[in-house]
Amino acid sequence: MRQARDTLTYALQPIVNIHTGSVFGYEALLRGWEGLGFASIHSLLHQAQRLNLSSALDDILGTLAVSRFAALPNTYRYRLFFNLDPHLIDSHHGQQVLDWIRQAGLRPDNLCLELSKSVDHSLHPALGSMIAGYRRERLHLVIDDFGDGHSGLRRLYEYLPDHVKLDRFLIQGIDTDRRKRSIVANAVQLAHQLNIQVIAKGIETEGELVTCREIGCDLAQGYLIAPPKIDLDSLLPDYTLVAEIHRCSQREQSSDQRLIESSLEPIPPVRIDDGIARLFEALRRDKEHHVVPVLDQADRPLGLVHEADIKDYIYSTYGRDLIVNRAFARQIGDFVRPCPQVDIHESIDRLLQAYTMVSETAGVLITRDGRYQGFISATSLLKLVQQKNLAIARDQNPLTKLPGNNPIHRYVSQALSERDHRWYLAYIDFDNFKAFNDYYGFRRGDRAIQLFADLLRTELERHGWFVGHIGGDDFFAGIQDLSLVNVLEQLQRLVEKFRIDVQSLYDSADRERGHLLAKDRYGQLREMPLMRCSLALLEIRPGDDYSDGDELGRTIAELKHAAKQSPSGLVFQHEPNGPVHAMPNPAPAGSDAR
Repeated sequence: MRQARDTLTYALQPIVNIHTGSVFGYEALLRGWEGLGFASIHSLLHQAQRLNLSSALDDILGTLAVSRFAALPNTYRYRLFFNLDPHLIDSHHGQQVLDWIRQAGLRPDNLCLELSKSVDHSLHPALGSMIAGYRRERLHLVIDDFGDGHSGLRRLYEYLPDHVKLDRFLIQGIDTDRRKRSIVANAVQLAHQLNIQVIAKGIETEGELVTCREIGCDLAQGYLIAPPKIDLDSLLPDYTLVAEIHRCSQREQSSDQRLIESSLEPIPPVRIDDGIARLFEALRRDKEHHVVPVLDQADRPLGLVHEADIKDYIYSTYGRDLIVNRAFARQIGDFVRPCPQVDIHESIDRLLQAYTMVSETAGVLITRDGRYQGFISATSLLKLVQQKNLAIARDQNPLTKLPGNNPIHRYVSQALSERDHRWYLAYIDFDNFKAFNDYYGFRRGDRAIQLFADLLRTELERHGWFVGHIGGDDFFAGIQDLSLVNVLEQLQRLVEKFRIDVQSLYDSADRERGHLLAKDRYGQLREMPLMRCSLALLEIRPGDDYSDGDELGRTIAELKHAAKQSPSGLVFQHEPNGPVHAMPNPAPAGSDAR
């Protein structure tokens, strides 16, 4: 055991806020087992079990991990994620863990115990009571590798952890795998409904980071951010790369954060270790609110104290004297109710979801990097939702509810300013729409516009495109960093689908003739072909310069003219002043019309 104590050490890997990169905590990862002649950590643990030394080794490892963590500056602000030895689940006890913490001068809420996927809870009947004991001491619980092994839904129900770490398999390639994205998005939604934070583990690419943020993960860990490090001096309090990646990847700046910040109610908090008299004073001073946020020593919210829960003590003759009496031993923690917590960078929809998932809550606690920022009451949340709906309505086309000119302008501006990405901008309008609208009336014309808007959602938006409605029969679509082959396949499918589906809006006789007898824009009666859409696609490659707005406008106008002249209706241009390419003509309309 002495050799193990001298040879083994721990590397620490940061776990950060997925929005900002600010460090939330560190996972302790064992290193040095090779120096003891073992091929892996598992073989070391197995040998200790065989020699009946598991308990002694666990005590060495726990003490070592906590002491390494305690050597960091401002440790009280962070949490240490430590894996429980699965061989010791039945013999583990809270006092041993508390000894590690206290010897290092830390607090119990600095420690998050990870329950690995290798632990089968059905084989360890004492696991539930052990976890309950940890919770009474204010330690935190993490389910590791959620979605693999024994780390499933039953554990969420039985142990209600503070965090879940998504299995690396689900994160790897999530930005290009729709099935993984759907599975993880539903797992995140379920966790948030239970007020559980989600950690995306094993992030190695920018695409994985951006996707995990978009679907609602709270924290991130992986080699993209930082590998595990033995040299503690090389660890940073903030990994600004995370915020920079998100800044570059956002299609448009959301107004949600500004609305949330304007709605914050800065209720002065109390700390969990304050005396009960401090709580009375907080309620006395703030007569507008009837709740008081309670924080730990690192400014992390623990919940709310409701005035209604202590009013008997406040208003009774001897209540105040009784509750502050040391012999009565009532603490602030005895009155704390759980309250949903949401990061200030999240959407208003996420706030509303958090609020509705918890019964009898007064509102939502808002955090920044895990620290208390303020409170949003139920009344303020309703006003916030109303403000967002009004903002959305201003930016939407009233007919299709697609983003209108302002969001489209912001998207195009971003594409022109970020020259290290490949962008595709598609401008779309209908051919022969005026004749159709004049002949059948504006109601049927509106149906054609709504039909195309629905196709944009199903054929493009669900595949990651930004889609918008410029007005009338003019539409826009854009996407970033997709292959040209995939872009053209999806756009061809959209054009052909509209060509077929729009025929259902014609009367059968007109559909069978393949044209309308209607007046053209010059008032001359002639045969007007059935509608289709023309699509002009502009590819902007890294380094291309379209900073001259007039030049861009001329390029798009020329492309749209070429699209209308093209048999297929779809043309594209690769480079500034480059040649215009036309896609092949699709199959002619006929018996496939519905």
